Amino acid sequence: MEAEVQIIMAVLAQLLNQSPILSRLPEAARQPLLENASLVQLEAKEHLFHMGDEAQYFFLINSGTLDLYRPSYSGDHKLFRTLSSGDLLVETVMFLKSPEYPLSARATTKASCYRLSRDSLLQVCQAVPVFSLELMSSMALSISQSLNRIDLLTTGNAAQRLVLYLMDLYMQQRRAWLTLPGSKHVVARQLNITPETLSRQLAGFKRAGLIGTQGSKQLVILDADSLCARVDLPPPQLVPGYFSPSRQLGKSLFDCCNVHQS
Repeated sequence: MEAEVQIIMAVLAQLLNQSPILSRLPEAARQPLLENASLVQLEAKEHLFHMGDEAQYFFLINSGTLDLYRPSYSGDHKLFRTLSSGDLLVETVMFLKSPEYPLSARATTKASCYRLSRDSLLQVCQAVPVFSLELMSSMALSISQSLNRIDLLTTGNAAQRLVLYLMDLYMQQRRAWLTLPGSKHVVARQLNITPETLSRQLAGFKRAGLIGTQGSKQLVILDADSLCARVDLPPPQLVPGYFSPSRQLGKSLFDCCNVHQS
């Protein structure tokens, strides 16, 4: 049993080293996180937590994928984000005075997560002020990107929302070949359009010679200026400074309760 615990902790230590946020914490200061951690195993469709539950833990995904969603009054789920191995989950919520989970988290596949205590995170933040400042900087960036997402989602035209989203991926990935961060179904739901509308728009762009596709998650921008002009948007300004992270949407359209992993 002791050997099994040591293996679990060794894997967690490796994940911490790979985390864009937690790797900034000096190894000597990570002990509280390790001491209070435990491994949670989930079957597909099993919940990690529900919206409104008391939030005394945040999570680091070890394997598998999880959906963050909110139930709606109509009985449907509004999907906010799909997370996978190495992603942190709800760490920013830990800083609320009386934290509750703002979303539900459900495994889409068999998954495992490290459960890390709120108290341990607050402890290391108090002990290492430099780390606290870096964490605050990441949170501030996430807020700026949230404003950009709100701006995108209040754009009235579905075609414009789609092109703005593709241009954001173009800016982030800095190449014409784009990899969608989720399935087309997920992207459609995040853009507040139907999957049928997304497919119809992409097919129209492809027939016009503006994009190409390869598989379900890859497409290539063949003519960015003309793509923008087709939906009455100005062309992307590929100049120094445009790649500023605060002007982008982040890794996903919705990083509402997670620090952006830049």
